[in-house]
Amino acid sequence: MEEENKTITSRTYKCKSCGNFLHYDPTSKKLKCDHCSSEYDLEAVGNAIEIAYDDNSEQGFETWGDVKCVKCKSCGAVTVLNEYDMTGNCPFCGANNVVSADELPGLKPTGILPFGVAKETAVQNFKTWIKKKLFAPSKFKKNNKKEDVSGIYLPVFTFDCKASTPYTIRYGQHYYVTVGSGKNRRTVQKTRWYVDSGFVARAYDDIQIEASKMIEQKDLYGMGGFDSKNSCGYHSQFLAGYQGERYSTGLDECWNKATGVINDDLQEVVKSKYNYDVLDYVKINPTYADKKYKYIFVPIWLVSYHYNKKQYNDYVNGRTGVVTGKYPKSAPKIASFCIFVGAVILGLAYIAYRFFAG
Repeated sequence: MEEENKTITSRTYKCKSCGNFLHYDPTSKKLKCDHCSSEYDLEAVGNAIEIAYDDNSEQGFETWGDVKCVKCKSCGAVTVLNEYDMTGNCPFCGANNVVSADELPGLKPTGILPFGVAKETAVQNFKTWIKKKLFAPSKFKKNNKKEDVSGIYLPVFTFDCKASTPYTIRYGQHYYVTVGSGKNRRTVQKTRWYVDSGFVARAYDDIQIEASKMIEQKDLYGMGGFDSKNSCGYHSQFLAGYQGERYSTGLDECWNKATGVINDDLQEVVKSKYNYDVLDYVKINPTYADKKYKYIFVPIWLVSYHYNKKQYNDYVNGRTGVVTGKYPKSAPKIASFCIFVGAVILGLAYIAYRFFAG
């Protein structure tokens, strides 16, 4: 008779059948034991809540509970993991001088996006991604086994707000006039300049700003972002078998980055209202209302490897499988490509010369 699914509530997340530690399995969406294959249902968790943001939001100390902090003495990354878990090498730089660290002051995550892509799928996606890279060394493409793959939760702040701003814009539209006479008759481009002003307003929902020491905003964009609206309330059961990086960029600094994203978008909204050929300036003075934030963990598979004595970290979105990052490049391949492009350009130039000369 097939054993029924079990439910486990212990924060140690140990298998009731064999005593081994469990991990969160993205495929079954259960806690699973790799030793005896037992599975356990998760505790019910609600949706992640949004919190009003103001000047005092970042103050204070919150104890997470059920986790411990470790710090890499090489790269400085601070990660959290379940208090019973052991850690060896740093998942970011591979160093083995990882030491326990005191829990640092700061905010506790309000939400988490559980892994939705299994490790095996992430590895296969990486291999497919690297094979499509024209300049990647052929030897590397054939021999990359990529066994050094770690599941990590990255810290991300999301922001909501209503933004509005008065604006002033100065733009130009080209027109053409004919001047001169006889052989000196010619068409000249001129520009009429206009100044206008107005007001725009827009609502923003879940602007995602990375708060990690180890990745950049472009990496977050490169992975296609995350479905942060589906984040559930933070619970250590999703951390079972994984590590989570503690944020190194604070809430207030991330908000400042978010306003940069908002302001750039507001300027684009203003520019879209006008038909212009050249733009002198757009001046705005935004105000923000109904500000809210979430501090969530988002999942990635970190593919870390060395090639020619250089370390590379690539990232696989733990929700969608999208891959981004840097990779080794072959100097001979790049040189050959440049020679080929140069030869094509010279060939086209010669054909054009013979055609017009003839």
